[in-house]
Amino acid sequence: MTPQINNKINRSIKRYWIGSNRRWEKYNESLVDRIQYLTDLSFIKDYDTLLEEKNNGKIGHPYKVPDALIMYLARLRSIFNIPFRSLEGMLRSLAIITGIKSISYSEIFRRIRRIKPEINNTNSKLDCIIDSTGYKITIRGDYLGHKWHKKRKGWIKLHVIISLKDVTVLSFTITDEHTHDSKAARKLLSKMKNNILRIFGDKGYDSKYIYNMFGYNAVIPPRKNASTKSRGSSARAKIVRYIKKNSMEQWKENNSYGKRWIVEIYFSGLKRVMTEVIKAKKIEYIIQELALKVVNYNIMREMTHAY
Repeated sequence: MTPQINNKINRSIKRYWIGSNRRWEKYNESLVDRIQYLTDLSFIKDYDTLLEEKNNGKIGHPYKVPDALIMYLARLRSIFNIPFRSLEGMLRSLAIITGIKSISYSEIFRRIRRIKPEINNTNSKLDCIIDSTGYKITIRGDYLGHKWHKKRKGWIKLHVIISLKDVTVLSFTITDEHTHDSKAARKLLSKMKNNILRIFGDKGYDSKYIYNMFGYNAVIPPRKNASTKSRGSSARAKIVRYIKKNSMEQWKENNSYGKRWIVEIYFSGLKRVMTEVIKAKKIEYIIQELALKVVNYNIMREMTHAY
C-alpha cells in the first residue's frame, strides 16, 4: 500500500516559513534593479570628461579609457565570470555602438588588477556574526588529481563579519586554509570593535582574546572541556560555569544563539549568485578576484528589498 504524504504544513510554525511575509513584487523588482545598477553604462555620457581627468598629469602614453569603464568590466567579470578575452570582445561591440575606444584584453587585465576592493565603513553599533567558508582555487575535479597524481591546490578561506540586521559584510579578510578562524578573527574584530554590539560565532572562535574584547557580548559557545576557572578570561569562565550548572541548550536559548545560522544565508547566496569559480592562478589575483565578488555581492545585498 502506498503511504500517504501529508502536504499540509503547520503555517503557525514560523521557522518553516521564512519569507512567507515577503513582498514578492518589491523583491523581484530589487533583483532587477541591482543588476541594472552594477552594469550601468550611464558614465558614457561623461566619458570624455572622465578620460581627461584620468590623464591629467599623466606621464607617458595617455590612458585610452577611464576608470569607470574598467570598473564596469571588472563587475561583469566578477558577477558572470567572463574571461578577459571575452571582455575585449564585448568592449569591441560596445565601441561600435558608442564610438568609444576599445583596448586589448592584456590592458584590461592590467587595469583590473590595480583595483583595490574595499567595503564602506559603518558608524552604527550592530549585532554581528563572524564565520568563514572555503573556496577551491582550481576548477579541476578530484578525479583528475587522483588519476594523474596532480599536486593538491588546496583552498583559500574567506572570513567575514556580517550584520545581523541586513546580512551584509562589514569587514572581511582572506587567508590560506591553514589559518585558524580565531587567529583571523583577531585582525577583523580589532578593526570593528567599536561597531559591534554583540558578536555571534561558533566554537572555532572560542578564544580568550575575543571574550576579553567583548565580555558577555561574545555569544560563542565554549568547548566541552573548557575550564570553569578564569585563567585569563573571567567572562569566559562565567559562561562555562553557567553551562555546567544548567545546559548548553539553555545558554543558547537565553542568548538567541540560533541567529548565528543567518551567516549561512550569506555564504549560500554569495556562492550561488557570484559562483564558487575562481579563475585566477597567482595568489594575489585569487585574493583580489574573491574580494571583488564579496564587494559586488555586498552592493547587491544592500539593494535587495524583500519586505
